[in-house]
Amino acid sequence: MQPLAPPLRLLLLGLLLSLTSTAWAQAVLVNALPAEHAGRYTQVLKESGTVLTVEQASSLFQQGQGRAGQTPILNFGIGSRPVWLRLQLHNPTDQPISVQVITGTSWVDDLQLTLMHDGKPQHQWQSGDAQSGAKDLVPGIGYVVPLHIPSGSSELYLRAQSPDPLVLPIEVLSESHFLARDREYKFVYGLIYGFLLSLIVYNSMLFIGLRERSYLYYSIYLGLFALLNFAYSGHGFAWVWSDNPLLQGHIILLCMLLFGCSGLLFTSSFLSLATHAPRALRVLQTLAALGAIGMAITLLLGDRISEALLAFGFTLLAAISMVVLGLTTLRHRQVAGHYYLTATLCGMLGTAISILTVWGALPFTGWNYGAIKVGIILQATLLALGLSLKVRQQQREKMLAERLAEHDPLTSLLNRRGFSQQAAALWSTSLRNQRPLTLVMLDLDHFKALNDQFGHDFGDQALQRVAQVLQATCRAGDLTTRWGGEEFLLLLPETSLAEAMALAERLRLAIQAMQLNAGGQRVDISCSFGVSERGQHSSLEQLINATDQRLYTAKQNGRNRVCGEPSAQQCSTSH
Repeated sequence: MQPLAPPLRLLLLGLLLSLTSTAWAQAVLVNALPAEHAGRYTQVLKESGTVLTVEQASSLFQQGQGRAGQTPILNFGIGSRPVWLRLQLHNPTDQPISVQVITGTSWVDDLQLTLMHDGKPQHQWQSGDAQSGAKDLVPGIGYVVPLHIPSGSSELYLRAQSPDPLVLPIEVLSESHFLARDREYKFVYGLIYGFLLSLIVYNSMLFIGLRERSYLYYSIYLGLFALLNFAYSGHGFAWVWSDNPLLQGHIILLCMLLFGCSGLLFTSSFLSLATHAPRALRVLQTLAALGAIGMAITLLLGDRISEALLAFGFTLLAAISMVVLGLTTLRHRQVAGHYYLTATLCGMLGTAISILTVWGALPFTGWNYGAIKVGIILQATLLALGLSLKVRQQQREKMLAERLAEHDPLTSLLNRRGFSQQAAALWSTSLRNQRPLTLVMLDLDHFKALNDQFGHDFGDQALQRVAQVLQATCRAGDLTTRWGGEEFLLLLPETSLAEAMALAERLRLAIQAMQLNAGGQRVDISCSFGVSERGQHSSLEQLINATDQRLYTAKQNGRNRVCGEPSAQQCSTSH
């Protein structure tokens, strides 16, 4: 094969360079704007140390020192050198076309934009969060510059500088497309802030009502995320502290640190680490302290790059720690553990994706950048369910504990404490309305002898069987109580002495008819009853003492009988 002639080689080389140059510097048609970000249409140049003017940057681009943008949204990471972008625009019509150029993120310190036409500047613009006023910053979208693109070819030069993650989305939109985007973002952020605010208020009210610290810490956690979102989306700088660029330069990173600390604080409370994992709690406390100390040092030194690295690294580590600690809920089988673990997984994934995206480790896309919002909203929803489940379980445990404290564990009847708490209301109602109230006291006959002869298991069985008879015979409003040992007490509202005597006699006969076995041997038991009516008794204690005297009389008269007050002049006999 014969080599190509020199003229032909030069022709092919020129054609190749022409094609490469065309692909490398593809112009954006302003009358048919692309639907995506324009990063792939740009040429990129980093300053090597000397601050370049737009003319010097243009000359370097013309010399081929720039490189083609590789992604729709360009991301240069933390601590990048100042960057120049060159975007070619072409207007094939005879009239200027109005467009909206959107660029930068709210935290970029310095942005300079120049529109060149026929080698001359047509429009120059400068903004960034290092300047007061938040000039042309549209929250949630970026810095918006209206331009009139003249007929023919033009170049757009953009210089950006920031020690924070240098993310440079750049779009060229029509007026109608920009307005639609603005409406969409306002709607989305309205939903996000409304949802977060409702959860913050809801959990704050629960904390006020229940005094459960998990609700307070969760409200703080959500509040700090809302503040973080408010800061990095540009709402804070545009609406609240636009005249304080110093605050804007640090508030996002500070919110990231506080957001991570609040997540660890909520985790330690929700998982009860002080009880279940005190060593893990000490690790979290040390981690939070180191993060706070490190942030204070970077602020004192004015080292913005280290400050950013610390904030991003700490937030990511805190999110991972919340998930790892969530595994302890499964090991200890804690309530709402599955909700917590699933929720923190969502939050961690969203946080990690967004942080790594802004950091420059992942491609910058709209979904990646907004993953933290989706993750935290899912996390907030699941944690709200988990907290509700936890408080319901706590209420059930509290009710169970109260029931155990007020009930006898052997017979499930009220104990003295339970009787005292409930009887006071019945006594007060009877006294105030002058309604009848009667007390019945019963005692198993020869109970000590039964225990000695047949054992304590038989004695427990006898007590349980008597309790079952009492529960089956008495009304729902009666207080049925194991007063102590083999003694039982019945407080009967709306019951006269005669009615109470009749009830006691039915109970005596039912207990006498019970069949109990001890080692295959049938054992009969009986009870003695004392009955008293409220009458002239001035206190419940006097009524109990009077009834105890009637019970003593029944035992003195031979047991297995019912004795009422002396006014009744009766004491039933056994049959």
